[in-house]
Amino acid sequence: MQIKRMPVDLTSIRTFHQAGKLEPAKEGYLTLLSNEPDTPDYIAACNNVGTICYAQGKLDEAILYYRKAIARQSNYIDAYYNLGLALLKKNLMLEAISTYQQLLLIDPTHFAARFHLACAFMQQNKIEPAIAEFLTITVAQPYHFETHSNLATCYLKQGDFEKAKIHYRNALELQPDDTQILFNLGYITMQEGHLDTAIQYYQRVVKINPDSFSAQNNLGVAFLAKQRPEFAMPHFQEALRLQPHNESISYIISMLSQNKKLLSAPPDYIQSLFDAYADHYEPHLRIALEYKIPELFEHALAKIISPHQSLNILDLGCGTGLCGIPFKKYAETLTGVDLSIKMLEIAAQKNLYDALIPSDITVFLSDKTAQYDLILAGDVLVYSGDLNSLFEFISRALSTEGLVLFNTEIEDSSPFKLNQSGRFSHHKSYIDTLAEQYHLSILFYQQIITRMQNNGPVYGHLYILRKTAL
Repeated sequence: MQIKRMPVDLTSIRTFHQAGKLEPAKEGYLTLLSNEPDTPDYIAACNNVGTICYAQGKLDEAILYYRKAIARQSNYIDAYYNLGLALLKKNLMLEAISTYQQLLLIDPTHFAARFHLACAFMQQNKIEPAIAEFLTITVAQPYHFETHSNLATCYLKQGDFEKAKIHYRNALELQPDDTQILFNLGYITMQEGHLDTAIQYYQRVVKINPDSFSAQNNLGVAFLAKQRPEFAMPHFQEALRLQPHNESISYIISMLSQNKKLLSAPPDYIQSLFDAYADHYEPHLRIALEYKIPELFEHALAKIISPHQSLNILDLGCGTGLCGIPFKKYAETLTGVDLSIKMLEIAAQKNLYDALIPSDITVFLSDKTAQYDLILAGDVLVYSGDLNSLFEFISRALSTEGLVLFNTEIEDSSPFKLNQSGRFSHHKSYIDTLAEQYHLSILFYQQIITRMQNNGPVYGHLYILRKTAL
């Protein structure tokens, strides 16, 4: 005897679905699926059950039904697109990438699929293919804010500030009050040493959102670098209003209130700077700034000691571990210290360090005695003006005959000076006096080019000092 199938009212099912009555709609679609497996409505019903499951958070079930739809109709674009969304939400990035690539073979003009594909590449840190997809979108969709914003972020990860600025500015034309874009442009131009331009961007941020701590703080630092403490003070006061227990901001305000010279960059500024800098730090340093401090350090040390030494090494301000690479071969133990947790996360991926410690370097050193045979400080002293305490702690932390290797930028007149880059420069006589005061003899000295800045070289001192017996 043949079983009689009940008719399915597809119009009623769709009405339930459009009204947001998901359970009755789902039951109706499932009835259709069981009753009419060979009709065109079957394929659409699979996709619709998938969208309901997706809305209910039942992602595995949604993926199952999207795949059923594709199995019946291999060029079903909506099912591919929805499947990609579900895979992204489950963080199955490689499967999502493959799904969107298949969709784009069917329809290369599918803008949303290409955008999600590019974003998935970004999340996989596959920056080159992400850029290629975003650039394809800009040809057909030149006014899409998120595409320009993401393109800028990709170029930032590569350290290509010029291209990043182009696309951030394109994004800004589309959304002139987007504070994140304004802040990013301020950050980039401040890194390039264009303080006036950076200040203008940060001022636009605080005009829109006076409660942006990072923008208020960075405005204060920028005005200090321009030697305008009277303009810096109101921004540091606003920053303290937003973070009333911030000790470094309180210290700066106290120093400025007494008309005293700022002795170091605030730790919170350094931490926020390098957290933001972390994911594009190495390509920017290596390519844009032609930074070679680790190699210069290793070349200098090779003149002093045998490569077969086995040393307890401390890497101060280790960042992403650039100094760890050439110095690992000298290490019995290698310890890295840095304020930026995001920098340390990248350093950890290199598998060079026995320990990576998030800390201010002076706080870390304050209780260390005769523990290290070699202390590295690559591009670290440039964030402090007064080096007295740091030299005292370094001398105490070194074993007898231990070495410290560091660089600073060159100052020709005063003992130290805060520059428009936001970094300090130091006079050689000031460093030599501190070395003698803390029983550190000069084994090696050289003037070097530490980096490029504004298309010109930044000159610096490179020192190797040895701790002598008292």
